[in-house]
Amino acid sequence: MTACPFSVASRQAVREALTHPHLGVRPMDEPVPAALIGTPAQSIFASLVRMNDGARQRELKGAIEAALAAITDDEIRQTTVYVAQRLAASLTTAEQLTRFNYALPICVLAELLGVAYQDRSALVDEVLDFVRCIAPGGSTEQMAAGAVAAGKLQARMQQADGPLFDQLCQHIGDRSLAIANAIGLLFQACEGTAGLIGQTLLLANQRHQPVEALILEVLQQTPPIHTTRRFARQATLLDGQPLPVGQSVLVQLKTPQESFAFGYGAHRCPGERWARLIALAGIGHLSTLNVKPELLNQFRWRVSQNACVPEFYTVEESDDDRRDF
Repeated sequence: MTACPFSVASRQAVREALTHPHLGVRPMDEPVPAALIGTPAQSIFASLVRMNDGARQRELKGAIEAALAAITDDEIRQTTVYVAQRLAASLTTAEQLTRFNYALPICVLAELLGVAYQDRSALVDEVLDFVRCIAPGGSTEQMAAGAVAAGKLQARMQQADGPLFDQLCQHIGDRSLAIANAIGLLFQACEGTAGLIGQTLLLANQRHQPVEALILEVLQQTPPIHTTRRFARQATLLDGQPLPVGQSVLVQLKTPQESFAFGYGAHRCPGERWARLIALAGIGHLSTLNVKPELLNQFRWRVSQNACVPEFYTVEESDDDRRDF
């Protein structure tokens, strides 16, 4: 794999990259990251619809879309309100707000998947650790912790019995594959929805507009997932430029002409409806708590190569003190 990425940032070039027949989501010589080989994360990663291409991906994507579509808007809203009330009956610190933003999408999905958990905090930690070993840029320690978390999530999912998990099993037709992609939903929802909630709260703190309009503005102007990657599976051309085999391509999802907040083409995220509904209901719950505006005064951006998630905090921390939420 060529280390220095080729970058595209115009609407035409982004569309071309995300539908290009010779570009894939993984390098040909590394379908699974080397650090995950021999760990519980290996089989999960290899089974994720997000990490596959071609006929296998298209069939699996269709099954996941059907499963997600089977859950109604009302079910998603009601579950979000139920979960939000239990995650934050009150909220007094900026750190609690940040934690709520990450936990809400994870726990809403877990509730509808029927994942057994006594300690929501442990479940959220496992998903956040898993994200670090799937997303680009993870350190050796993060990859190791994420692999351990993958095993724990896989064990939890063995007992899943919720309506969303039933739909995944029904449409995918393979329980092991359904388990891997249920974990994939947790991974994909986490940063993107947390970023959508956090950025919308920042806008709402600046001006009074309907929350739906502010959510749309975030998605159009500063999408929480702002880049993705592709890899040349053979020598080819992109945007009129030659790419050698293995060349990595950094795809900017916000262009001057259009926002691709949920991607484009075969790998377009199937969770847009879910993200919007969870963000809207979650912010609605926060509005009932009379959260102090000053909790939004200090924030930093999550350390991530592809996500824009504001992390609110109360006390300035040194780099040595910094921790994931």
